[in-house]
Amino acid sequence: MSKYFLKMILVFTILFYLLSAFFFVHAYAIDNKKTENTASDLTYADMEAQFANNVFITKDNEFKVIVEKDIELENLIADCKKQGLRFGLALGGGSARGLAHVGVILTLEAYHIPIDIIAGTSIGSVIGSLYASGATIQELEETALSIKKSKTLFMIDPTFPHSGLISGDRIEKMLNKFALKDKTFDDLDIPFAAVATEIENGAEVVITHGKLIDAVRASISIPGIFTPVKYQDYYLVDGGLVNPVPANVVQAMGADIIIAVNLSKINPFVPAIKFDKDNVLSGELEKSTDTKETEKTSLFKKHIAKVKSSFEGPNLFEVINQAIDIMEANITEHALEGTDIVIVPFGIKDIKTLDFDEAELLIKGGIMATLVNIPRIKEVLKEKLKEKE
Repeated sequence: MSKYFLKMILVFTILFYLLSAFFFVHAYAIDNKKTENTASDLTYADMEAQFANNVFITKDNEFKVIVEKDIELENLIADCKKQGLRFGLALGGGSARGLAHVGVILTLEAYHIPIDIIAGTSIGSVIGSLYASGATIQELEETALSIKKSKTLFMIDPTFPHSGLISGDRIEKMLNKFALKDKTFDDLDIPFAAVATEIENGAEVVITHGKLIDAVRASISIPGIFTPVKYQDYYLVDGGLVNPVPANVVQAMGADIIIAVNLSKINPFVPAIKFDKDNVLSGELEKSTDTKETEKTSLFKKHIAKVKSSFEGPNLFEVINQAIDIMEANITEHALEGTDIVIVPFGIKDIKTLDFDEAELLIKGGIMATLVNIPRIKEVLKEKLKEKE
């Protein structure tokens, strides 16, 4: 009994630190939020100015995308349909950044670009499954805008820390409430696949059969945070570990034209940081100077500084998620091989794991990034049709 009591104290201590660190870091991050696009030198503000006449939020809190009739694109799409070419959409993982997927889908709909096949990893499996199950774009928007941080934290249901800190039962209930309850892959309007990872051998698991909620729940299970999902005889976790943007999955499902949404915020080509003798010496000198200054402060101030320093840097959620982001960034390039169009939403760089309050910014970032890629989409359609000649 005493061992069990001590373990429970440990669980709640970890969760208290986790949530405390989250709020401390998030409060600082709000004032330092940037809106740079990870894929180009154009900023979020640049895009807002460029598309000021295209993107609106109505009084009913709905996004509206106004685009000019593009006869050339409509004809290309019609020709692709005649040739039997199918459009595939690969939705990448990225926690809260995944709300940008809603903006991408909204814009594709505005241009009447069909979505014949969908594959999703992690948050991409959430948005993809909802859309494939028949949810309208308005329903997707409502869902995205309704997921506020207060509700997100309420969904955290601690469990005995054997294979994860959070059981995920509340998140499962939320997903069932939105659209997935009792649905199977056979019920979907659009062919869909969710990508997960088998935790024991690291195999990529592409799920296309069975209960939809089980597949999505497995795909979003961040290792160390959520408990793995037992699926048949396997234990599954977040698909981003092996395939952060499942472009190859939609291709295997029969897509001829592949549009991928990459939510990676890490640049895999960052130069290495070297610590040589000079670095160490200068660091020691600065430290000794700081020590002299610290000696002049009161004991109370030292204590406050120590407490504040314990909350500096990323919290446990961010450490695990950032580690996954770093790993994913280095395999995303490989995952995107064979992709025809890669869309990187604007404004995702500084979005943290649970920044669901940034839904409007993210949806708009997805809209604007897709608008930028319309000329590229037309080029790809011409190339595909030429191959058919």
